[in-house]
Amino acid sequence: ASFNEVLCQQKATRTTNTAPKSSKTKQNIATMGRSYLIITWALCCVQHILALGIQQDPCAGCDETLSLAYQACAKTYGNPCAETNEAGIVSKGAGTKKDVSCCLKKEKHDRCLQCKTMDCQYATCNVNKKYY
Repeated sequence: ASFNEVLCQQKATRTTNTAPKSSKTKQNIATMGRSYLIITWALCCVQHILALGIQQDPCAGCDETLSLAYQACAKTYGNPCAETNEAGIVSKGAGTKKDVSCCLKKEKHDRCLQCKTMDCQYATCNVNKKYY
């Protein structure tokens, strides 16, 4: 094989090897473009919500249903937020909560007890004074 034939084979090999890479690059750019659009859309939604001043009401849902659910959890687990070690013994260190769902109910119950004592003179909060 002459020098020119070897050179032509090398060029052909480079051309065939780069074609799939360029199509993959185009696919990656398209995927990145879609991801960028999704992220931009999500950020715009968050900005819109913040601009509207929409806030969650920490005192919402303080009713009899929550108190009954909390009592059932307290009966079963005591303090469901207490963290237990691998042997199931409550410890001061990090571990797993006895029951995550009941822990959320307990935290909500504690928040409702705080809400009950709030002074809403100017109707700035939603409080159930009859909770517990």
